[in-house]
Amino acid sequence: MDSPTMLVIGHGVDPETVLVQAGTLVSWAAERGVRIVPGVAGTALPDPASVDAVAVLGSAEGAWDDAVPWLADEIAYLTRTIEAGTPILGICFGGQLLARVLGGTAHPADGRHENGWRTITSYEPDVIVEGPWMEFHFDAFTAPPTSEVLARSPRCDQAFRQDRHLGVQFHPEITPAEFETWATRWTGTAIEARFAELGISTEGLRAETAERADASRVASWRLFDDFGRRAGLLRHPAEATA
Repeated sequence: MDSPTMLVIGHGVDPETVLVQAGTLVSWAAERGVRIVPGVAGTALPDPASVDAVAVLGSAEGAWDDAVPWLADEIAYLTRTIEAGTPILGICFGGQLLARVLGGTAHPADGRHENGWRTITSYEPDVIVEGPWMEFHFDAFTAPPTSEVLARSPRCDQAFRQDRHLGVQFHPEITPAEFETWATRWTGTAIEARFAELGISTEGLRAETAERADASRVASWRLFDDFGRRAGLLRHPAEATA
């Protein structure tokens, strides 16, 4: 029997970097027998009916910003994915875009951004532990009105579930290797220039990401296991292991 497949969509990177930025989702998939197919927004993507799930990763662009050249095509693709009955996992930008497509909103955070490792309030602690989770966003989402909100922070919705779809604002997939792709992209940019104002530093985030890597992986696998069971990816469901 063929392995179930998950298309993982990255933004502004090559397919090899998509696999790095998918972080612990890749190690989870390998352990659970799920085949990852990397894709890049703005390029040809497979028919959503031909894969068993779709994951949408983060982006420096705004899920609310219709001036982004490839955004309309990605919205149309996720709409077709939902119509095909293929489950979607949205992470950060991906969670914002999923919320928008399902009838919620994506919008600038307007001072409610979160950057660094943060604790959240979870209404499903068996699925989403309270953290800390890596947050790095200047936009946010309002969960679709028909969805189940799974977690919040004082600043915004953090996770929602609708049917077999799951959107999260934080970065469960973060690994030290993924972090380095972030650091490379923000070095010398306006984002890095804001770090003093935000009370963070690349060195501090790098050290904390390394320190929390093992615990974060275990927590992420718990979340991915729940999504995988609901999405029908796991033929032999198992709990995340250390």
